[in-house]
Amino acid sequence: MERPRSLSMILFFLPLYLILTAIPAFAQPVVLKMGTLAPEGTAWVKAFRDIGRELEQKTAKQVSLRIFPGGVLGDEEDMLRKIKVGQIQGVLLTGGGLGLIFKDLKIMAIPFLFQNYGEVDALLNKMDGFFRKGLEENGFKPLGWAEQGFVYILSKEPIQGATDIGKKKVWVWEDTAMGRAVFRELGVNPIPLSIPDILMALQTGMIDTVYASPLAAISMQWFTKVSYMTDVPLAYSVGAVVFQKSAFEKIPAGQRATVEEAFKRHLGPLKDRVRSENEKAIQVLLSKGIKRVSPSPKEVEEFQEVCARGINSLGEDQFSKKTLDEVRAFLKSLRKEN
Repeated sequence: MERPRSLSMILFFLPLYLILTAIPAFAQPVVLKMGTLAPEGTAWVKAFRDIGRELEQKTAKQVSLRIFPGGVLGDEEDMLRKIKVGQIQGVLLTGGGLGLIFKDLKIMAIPFLFQNYGEVDALLNKMDGFFRKGLEENGFKPLGWAEQGFVYILSKEPIQGATDIGKKKVWVWEDTAMGRAVFRELGVNPIPLSIPDILMALQTGMIDTVYASPLAAISMQWFTKVSYMTDVPLAYSVGAVVFQKSAFEKIPAGQRATVEEAFKRHLGPLKDRVRSENEKAIQVLLSKGIKRVSPSPKEVEEFQEVCARGINSLGEDQFSKKTLDEVRAFLKSLRKEN
């Protein structure tokens, strides 16, 4: 019996139709949108631009990276909210933002926890797997560390020790429990503000004291509104690039390794570059008229003791005391060995 002509045509064109309709779905380009507080032109944004160009080249533009620098998407908490609703897929976060995903990462930002970069590197090497697992279990894919470096106190009037800071109008990044606890011990009623609001607040006199890495203080122009830098590293500012796991998994399986490798290769050298540029930035600050304030060893010790009391007052809801004890024990052992 002869087949109806219409059925024959359908059977003839069906395989071709399936192939043609499958191609766009399979080859649909993936645009990874990423936010950061780092301004355009900084070492961080330059690295991300390089990563973006490399991804387009190596994936034939099937994967691209679009950067939103300078806090144009808001503060870190704002960017995390935008990730949840799918407006962006990734973000460069500092310790505060990372702590919103995995609370034990807040430990990295504890004042006076580290004495030098050697200790930072040793601890990150030891804790890398633990921190990555914590981020992944909370829905994020870490693609590499990207620190700011050590942060310093910058102020309009000199701050020699713990007693001086209690008289100042001090900024705190948003309203964090760690910041409140430390500043409470210092006798400070801090003023919570988001990063994009700091320069104006310094201009108007709403605040007169901030803390930042030297490189960040220059790139965000805060140095133009202060006169002194207390020459004691207050804390280490960790950073990491994270992408929402579900968004990362939308990248074709064969191209995910390319993305991971590009971030790893560019973020590795970035650490040394940022550290070198921070050292140069200190000299730039001094050349611009910023005066260095050098507390005595006794004043530094008092500052450390006051901050430690604030940290020790925090509960388990902020970070695991067990993890903090392990970190302190590791650093104590490291210092003994050295």
